[in-house]
Amino acid sequence: MGCAKCNQLTERAKEAVKELGIEADVIKVQDIRTITEYGVLMTPALVVGGVVKVAGKVPKLEEIKQWIK
Repeated sequence: MGCAKCNQLTERAKEAVKELGIEADVIKVQDIRTITEYGVLMTPALVVGGVVKVAGKVPKLEEIKQWIK
């Protein structure tokens, strides 16, 4: 769960929140049970508002910003 891509996605999500100037919690979930409850089979994955937006890749910063808006 501590893979390089997972760390990269976490940092990119934090950067997106910062650039948008909004308050949001960016939480890196490492519990496999929680991850599978979202139906995620490949990491990294990004969940926004309870909805899986991407799994298995690190999206571009602009894509993340659109999902967060």
